Amino acid sequence: MKLILVSLILASLTAANSSEKVLLNEKGVIEISKNSNVPELEKIKATFLEIKANNLKAEDNLGTDLYGGYNYSETKEGALNSFQPVFSPVHQYQVGIRKNFRYGLQADLNASVDNRSAEGYDSIHTTTYNFGLNIDLWKNLFGKLTRNQLNNSSLNVKQSKIQTKINENVFRVSLRRIYWALIANKEKLKISERLFKTAKKQVKDAKKRQRNSIADASEVARYESQVSSREGSILLLKYERESLLKQMVDLLPELASKNIEIESVNIDKTIFSVLACTSIIGSNKTTPLNYTDYDELINLLKQIQSNQEQIDQSYDAIDLKLSTKFRKTGVSSDPVTANTYEGSYDGSLDNLEDGFSAGLMLTIPLGKKIQGSAEVIKKYNKKRLEANIKNIDTSLVSTHTQVSKSIKYLGSLIKAQRTNSKALKTRLTEMQKKFNQARIPVYQLVQDQDELLSSDLSIVDTQLAILNTVLDYFVVFSDTPCEFNKK
Repeated sequence: MKLILVSLILASLTAANSSEKVLLNEKGVIEISKNSNVPELEKIKATFLEIKANNLKAEDNLGTDLYGGYNYSETKEGALNSFQPVFSPVHQYQVGIRKNFRYGLQADLNASVDNRSAEGYDSIHTTTYNFGLNIDLWKNLFGKLTRNQLNNSSLNVKQSKIQTKINENVFRVSLRRIYWALIANKEKLKISERLFKTAKKQVKDAKKRQRNSIADASEVARYESQVSSREGSILLLKYERESLLKQMVDLLPELASKNIEIESVNIDKTIFSVLACTSIIGSNKTTPLNYTDYDELINLLKQIQSNQEQIDQSYDAIDLKLSTKFRKTGVSSDPVTANTYEGSYDGSLDNLEDGFSAGLMLTIPLGKKIQGSAEVIKKYNKKRLEANIKNIDTSLVSTHTQVSKSIKYLGSLIKAQRTNSKALKTRLTEMQKKFNQARIPVYQLVQDQDELLSSDLSIVDTQLAILNTVLDYFVVFSDTPCEFNKK
């Protein structure tokens, strides 16, 4: 059993060591998202294709249909009298073409042949030609309902196309957030590990002084406590790193089998580039709609809203339709071609008494139930679209207004934190001298060291906050012209 366990451990270590090492930078992360089949991006594209397919289905309803049919019937019934023969078998053929128009009109042109036989009647052929028109006279008069529905379907495709572009940008910004969180994590690990080494050296020195009866057990214990505390902080940062890497792999499955390393980046230099972006952002006193796709999205939503209101108004409206049919029927009258298709066809050409029929169909919705449904649908669509438009408009204004202020405060905060760290380093140098001279207790020295560590880590956190704030701005204003806005 032990041999099997050891073999499994060795196998897992071999697999881990054999995995391909990948050194990632921000550009590489973005390129992978563009050049590989990323599930999240495929879902975004699938949503667009679904809406496009629905639009094509709506357009297909106005297509031209060719149809045909055949019917056969046979009976063993006998005739009741000689004037009412029973025809059997009966063969019926039909072929036609049907077209729906966007102006509330349906046209149908068809031809049919009826071939039947009875005692004393051999293979009688009847040919009929029909041309029918169905016309909406109220609910869909001149096709106003159909056109609004088709217009909305087409506008939904345009809206979805813009939304797809926006969602793809959101996805890549999410990747960049994870990447910069990993950079910040790496920087904090570097700071923590440097001070961890210092803490271990202090423990070693304290134990040496203890052996020489210069330091007591409490001083050694205080340094050992500091080592454990800083080791715990490092382990927590490593856990956070693995969690961030998992988030990245979940978004980019291509990296799942790779041993990922993050390229070192000068985060201070990046902050200068980001602050250059904020100066461009701040130079726009009004919302820069030319930097975003959301303004076009709002315009489309307003058009959809206008069409939807008219569609909803017709939900419980009365429906009046006019149906007309023009018919020409022929039965063979030529003795030579009697009881043949050719004879019935010629007979239809010679028949001057064409048939005509017309009818009206009126549908009136009754009851409170349908009226209640109509009212709910109207309110739902109105509130849904109004809320969507208002949310986008508010997001545009608030994002542009608040980001400049936020960056300004965060920039000032970094300056204050750097000043604090500089002062703490100066103080720590002095405190170390005092401790060496036995003028202060060990806990004061350790306290100052921890304060310096906390201050240095806070600077990194603030730098990450600045990066995330600007990335949030790029989610909305994706076309902002600055170096840090990578696509």
